[in-house]
Amino acid sequence: MDANATIRGTRGLREAERCFNHWRRSREGRGHIPEHLWQMAVRAAAVHGVYATARRLRLNPTALKKRTLTEREENVPDDAPQFLEFPWPGAIPGAECILEAEDQGGRKLRIHLKGVATAQAGSLGRMLWRDEE
Repeated sequence: MDANATIRGTRGLREAERCFNHWRRSREGRGHIPEHLWQMAVRAAAVHGVYATARRLRLNPTALKKRTLTEREENVPDDAPQFLEFPWPGAIPGAECILEAEDQGGRKLRIHLKGVATAQAGSLGRMLWRDEE
């Protein structure tokens, strides 16, 4: 995160705090928090975290977290993948090849190649199957 984003984020939290305080002083009775204030809180939580924002704005952290998650879900495009699997670099299995040969007498030869050795499988197969001179 760059310094300007941090400054904007801090200003956003300060502005949200100012707006929440103004709303609390000017409201009559115990009304619901207006949607525009919730949106300010959600944006601040994206920068500062749910619990720090809830503490500073004197909000229920569970309610803010729920709104934050709902906002994320609504902003996901319909065609976005639901699951992506990225193989761990050390866990990628190497290429594998099994060569089997049998002569006229019934003797069998089986060669199991893994990894880089599979690149030579073609030439090894040609060598085994060529006619004897």
